[in-house]
Amino acid sequence: MANTPYLGWSSWSLQSTKYPGVNTQGDYSWLTEQHVLQQAQVMATKLKSHGYSYVNIDAGWWRKWDWTPEYDQYARPLTDAARFPDGMAATIGKIHSLGLKAGTYMPVGMEKEAYNGGNSPIYGAPGCYTRDVVYPDLRTTNGWDSSYKLNFDNPCAAKWIDSIAQMFAKWGVDFLKLDGVGPGSDKSGPNYDNTADVAAWSKSLVRTGRNIQFLVSWSLNHDNIATWQRYTNGWRVDTDVECYCDTLVTWQNSLVKRFDDVVPWVGDAGRGGWNNLDSVDVGNGQMDGLTNDERQLYMTFWAIEAAPLYTGDDLTKLDSYGLSLLTNDEVIAIDQAGRVAKPVVAHTPQQTWWTRNADGSYTVALFNLDTSPATVTANWSDFGFHGKAGVRDVWANKQLGRYTDSFTATLAPHSTKLLKIWR
Repeated sequence: MANTPYLGWSSWSLQSTKYPGVNTQGDYSWLTEQHVLQQAQVMATKLKSHGYSYVNIDAGWWRKWDWTPEYDQYARPLTDAARFPDGMAATIGKIHSLGLKAGTYMPVGMEKEAYNGGNSPIYGAPGCYTRDVVYPDLRTTNGWDSSYKLNFDNPCAAKWIDSIAQMFAKWGVDFLKLDGVGPGSDKSGPNYDNTADVAAWSKSLVRTGRNIQFLVSWSLNHDNIATWQRYTNGWRVDTDVECYCDTLVTWQNSLVKRFDDVVPWVGDAGRGGWNNLDSVDVGNGQMDGLTNDERQLYMTFWAIEAAPLYTGDDLTKLDSYGLSLLTNDEVIAIDQAGRVAKPVVAHTPQQTWWTRNADGSYTVALFNLDTSPATVTANWSDFGFHGKAGVRDVWANKQLGRYTDSFTATLAPHSTKLLKIWR
């Protein structure tokens, strides 16, 4: 699995926004079966032919409108009947009928409300109860301290995870995001070390016999990269891209810091596991909260980093420019090639990122992160050669000619130039 970064859509950007008319029944209320299937239908019509396939249902599918969580008698999350009246299995079946894949979400640990005084039996595990799954002192874990930490010294903990993984597989789930994972998620210390959880979830997913892609989130500790690589198909290197404001994202809150934060991870991604930068919300400028230059820069950076390309936009309201960004097959091919670019010099207002391709050419992106126009140069010597080279502007779909030793562009604020260079 995950031979290439996945392409798709996720519900969280729309759930988290305060954009007028989106979450009409209160915070996070956008998530419903009807809305998800509407997004899936547009993906099947407009995006599937470009490689987009995953429809990922994020947090809240087991919660009421007031965010109260629901569980069955076996401490497994229970799909909220108001949000998903036909149930999750039926919803996923409809997604599959469109030729798409379906994803779901879990927080790490056992949510406090699932504990039920320690008295809930574990499905398929006679003699195991919720009191056997967690530590007796009910120590908390995850990025919100909303769960009890699992005690893997007791085999009942792994059996509880098995029971949920088997339920997901029965529904037809193709993707799981495990959230609030540590070390990371703004937490440190032994209570927040969820590496054992990650290993257990990975093994449980494999035991289902179904190919379920596995992502862990958020702002994970780079010191634990060996664990993320061994047990998962992707790891979120940063916090949420969403701004939790009256748009989906913003330049300052969502985009610019990722140029710094991804740098330690550049050498870690590859076939089977990818650096996840979160949703790419470039489809509707007004709702996204970005200029057209910022939207193009956003898509460019995700593509050269071989990050999964999953948008959080309302696909029923894509504007023509946003659709052109999301469906540019040459840019998507750069992402899918899996050749992660690195910066010539990081942490500066103007940056050049590059990678060498399998055919010997180079993919190069010039960025101006500043608030005023600036010139940015790609020097061939930084890529290991000298002399003349051909230059192609990828977004403009235009050959620019041959240049000796370097190429310079003047870039507007928060804009980019995406190039293919060949000797």
